[in-house]
This record gives sequence, structure tokens and C-alpha cells, in this order.
Amino acid sequence: MVTTVFIVDDHPLLLHGLEDLIARDPGYTVVGSALDGRSAVTRIRQDLPDVAVIDLNMPGFSGLDVAVELGREALNTRCVMLTAGASQGQLYDVVMAGVAGIVLKEAAVGTLLTCIHQVAAGGHWLPTEIVGEALKVEASRRINWQKLSSRLTKRELEITRLVAADKPYERIALDIGISKGTLKIHMNNIYRKLEVASRAQLVQLAAGQTGSSVRTGRE
Repeated sequence: MVTTVFIVDDHPLLLHGLEDLIARDPGYTVVGSALDGRSAVTRIRQDLPDVAVIDLNMPGFSGLDVAVELGREALNTRCVMLTAGASQGQLYDVVMAGVAGIVLKEAAVGTLLTCIHQVAAGGHWLPTEIVGEALKVEASRRINWQKLSSRLTKRELEITRLVAADKPYERIALDIGISKGTLKIHMNNIYRKLEVASRAQLVQLAAGQTGSSVRTGRE
């Protein structure tokens, strides 16, 4: 049985290169492609390929966004994520979104085809050397964040979100309408409650976690 494949990548040269490489194998048929995530979701809904090969780091609507949307709609299309380099947080989110395969862009085309074959057959391609450490470390970090962040007030969570977004302290104070001295007091309380000793440690702990938490802090 021929496996139908849809390809998503925001770089036209890479997109067409992947199309050509996959199409050369008689076991696969490329049924479509897209240069951005939103268009990809629309096309995948229509074409219902067996496998979607998706670039993770696309601007705007990312590969993770595509995978989450497809998972929400419970389509039969299974996702393989391509990445030139993903953070531990990204890898964790991708696996939690139900992505069935992850392949590094530097891998040989044979690796990608083997991954697609295994995923199309109902299996997974999540190499331990790529995702193993990320899942363990990231799960621990997020559990720790949930425990410690529950100590913060809503204002402290708001400040933490802005700090994690790399905003300068002067800008944070201006944005939320407080003095630099008051901000310093808040930061001292945040450091104490989160059990961190520096801005870098705070950012590492809170990375990717503050968006939804701002709405759940204590008064």
C-alpha cells in the first residue's frame, strides 16, 4: 500500500527538495505541501494524508501549533516533526501533542523514510538520544514550576511573565505602573518564593509556563 505524505516547511528550497526525495520512493506519494502552518492545516483537512512531515520552527503558526490543531480535530493523519534543533521544552510539548515521529534535519533521507514508514504503520519514531533526556528534565522542571509558582500572587506572576519574556526591569515597571523600588521588592519576593538566586534561574524555571499561570495566581 502506498503511503500518502503531506509536507510543510517555510523554506521553498527545502520543501521542494523533500518533495522530490520522498516522491522518488515508490512506496510514498506526496499529495500536497504548504509553506506555512495555517495553510497546512486547511490542506491536511482536505487531503487527509497518512503522514504529515512538518517543520517545527516556522514563524507564526509553528509546527507544534499544526500538530496541536490536528490532534484537536482527531484526524487520522499522523505527524512527523522535522527540526534543526529544538529546546527541551519544545521536544516535550511536541511529544505531549501526540507527534509520532521526530527527525533531525541533518539526518539522512533514509532515516526520514524509515520514520515515515514506521509512523504510517501505527508505530512511533522518538529516538531516546533526541527526546529521552528532554522528557525527563522538562517534566521535572514543569512539576517544580507548578509547585513553586502557586506561592506567587497575581502581580508577582505578571512580573514573572514579563521577566521571562526578557523585558528590561525599567520597562516592566513602566508597563505595570509601579516604581523601580516597588519592582525590586516584588523581585526579591519572587526569587524567595521560587527558590532562585538570579534572573537567569528564574527564566530557566518559568520558560514557557507563565502564559496560563498568570490567571491562576493568588491575590
